[in-house]
Amino acid sequence: MKKLFVIIIFTFSNIYIFANDTLTFQFVDSATYSMYQKQEWKSIITLGNNAIYNNIDYFYLRMRIGIAYYELKEYTPAISHFEKALEFNSADEVAMEYKYYSLLNSAKTREAGYYAKTFPQSLIDKIKPEIPKKIDKIIFEGGFNIVPGFDTLKTIINPPDNKNYRLEKDVTGKFNFAELALNHEFNKKFSFFHSFSFVKAEGFQQLNFNFNKVNEANYTLNMMQYYLAPTFYGKKNNSTTLFGNIIYLSSKKFDYNYLHLASPPSSTNPQMYVYQLPLELKTITSWQYVIGFNYLKNYKNNLIDITATYSNLNSLTQIELTTCFGFYANKQKTIFSKTNVTLFSQKPDINLIISQLVKIKLHRQLWLDIYGNYGKQRNFNENSGYTVQNTNDETLYRIGAKLTFPIFRKLNFYLSYSYSAKVLPLQYIYYTEIRKNKETFQTIIKNYNYNQHLIYGGIIWKF
Repeated sequence: MKKLFVIIIFTFSNIYIFANDTLTFQFVDSATYSMYQKQEWKSIITLGNNAIYNNIDYFYLRMRIGIAYYELKEYTPAISHFEKALEFNSADEVAMEYKYYSLLNSAKTREAGYYAKTFPQSLIDKIKPEIPKKIDKIIFEGGFNIVPGFDTLKTIINPPDNKNYRLEKDVTGKFNFAELALNHEFNKKFSFFHSFSFVKAEGFQQLNFNFNKVNEANYTLNMMQYYLAPTFYGKKNNSTTLFGNIIYLSSKKFDYNYLHLASPPSSTNPQMYVYQLPLELKTITSWQYVIGFNYLKNYKNNLIDITATYSNLNSLTQIELTTCFGFYANKQKTIFSKTNVTLFSQKPDINLIISQLVKIKLHRQLWLDIYGNYGKQRNFNENSGYTVQNTNDETLYRIGAKLTFPIFRKLNFYLSYSYSAKVLPLQYIYYTEIRKNKETFQTIIKNYNYNQHLIYGGIIWKF
């Protein structure tokens, strides 16, 4: 009982000392040093912050508090204490090293790299940091898709009723692609990313009119893309990116050229459609593009960004406005969530598309991304114009996962899989009447659901 009484008195005495601002330098230095040796990290933080509040502040106190936060994997407060320690001793390499790794572990890779450029050569030789370079990283990527229902989409003909419809079917199915990307770090205020990709896709076209299948043929679609994105970095954790994506498409297809009705239809003379025959096989080319800007603002544990794009895809004009909010779900910054809401406009339609990304740090440089989006996506671009959906179908939703892990110190590998629910709209066109000496038609759209599996991977080589 006497021993318990002494412990209680001692505990309340310490609380009384902290509460009445009677801390001394000698007590704080001795106590935090003892706690440091015993690895009592939470106690160091409590006593240390109390001491700073009471105007006791010096190099070793900041280092001990910073290391305590670091060991608890709370890297953001650790950074601020290492910066304060460096104000007391700007040449201390231990503080520099801890700050560098705190930046890396809090996902501030670029800031960590430019900070490492200020290191003395002895520290560079010791930890071999990743310092930004004019050619900073190169990315090789490739992938393919699987469309289980593609053969069904090719053969299906299911008009709404027994009227004489015109159907010009054009379906894009399986594809594979390869990409080469480069990132250049010119200085702390400016970087430049660009990529070139090549896509080869299988296509199928079919012409039906006058109750007959007149033509069907497979074709190959070749698409080349060049993407560029210069980024300008501000002083207050903000950046502005201007971007553009130039797309060239080429395919050899039959030209379906409708001319007119064979004769004025009547009850005894049904309408008959006339196309230009024989059908001509042509090389069809087109240019498409996406341009826009992105503004990003980083805070301690969250970010916001705004993206606006203007695009011309498949001879139609699109405007997108995306707002994003991202945040770290824990102090250790191992779980990150990012939500995008996009207002998409393509006359006459306006709709919302919601995207979600969750990044989970499984171990050191091992990251798992889980992502998905929902909303009607046709002629839609995302990731600041980097990813473009310009096929004839429409995506309803997509879910997927991506795993990134290191192979060697400066070489990372990633592998991704996604599942997409898609719709192919087929337009059945039929004659209605002669109005003002012109043929008029009505279009009935029938949607056919199918799915797509996309698998891709790549390597990131840091110079």
